[in-house]
This record gives sequence, structure tokens and C-alpha cells, in this order.
Amino acid sequence: MKQHLDIEKAATQTLNSLDNIQQHNANPFLYAKIKQRMEHQHKLAAIDQTRLMMRLAAVLILFIGINGLSFYALKKHSKAKQPAQSGANAFAEAYQLNTNTESY
Repeated sequence: MKQHLDIEKAATQTLNSLDNIQQHNANPFLYAKIKQRMEHQHKLAAIDQTRLMMRLAAVLILFIGINGLSFYALKKHSKAKQPAQSGANAFAEAYQLNTNTESY
């Protein structure tokens, strides 16, 4: 029981000593330095995000350009390869109905 009272007394004494502590004022130079570092980090993050967005935009433009060029080249190639035919002529040619050879 005596130990419990000693522990209680020590805890009370410690808590009372905390009430008498004066608040320490921070150095204004330190506050300004920390604030400046935080702002600098924020600016660097914004610059990195801008660079990333520019790179992604450039890749997107390049991708669209490649798709456009390939579409144009394939369209031109397919027109040069096959002449325009009507549906009936294409059907007849596919099933070889145009030939006059009669094979029994």
C-alpha cells in the first residue's frame, strides 16, 4: 500500500511540475525557413506534374498521328489493289459464275 501511495505522490508531483512549465517561443527565422522549404517542395511537385502532363500529351498526339497515317496508307493501298465492283459482279466473280466453260 505504501508503494501505491508513493507512486501516486510521484505522479501528482510530476503533473504539477508540468503546470509550471513556460511555453517556449520558436525562433522566427526557423519558422520562415521551414515555410520556405515547404513552398519550394510544393513548387517542385507542381513542375513535375506539368512535365508529366506534357509528356503524356506528346505521346497522345504521336499516337493519333501514327493512327491517322496508317489509316490513310491502308485506305490508299486497298483502293489501288481492288477496283470498285458492284455487289452482283463481286458475287459472280467470287463463285466463278462469269466463266463460259461448261464442264459436266
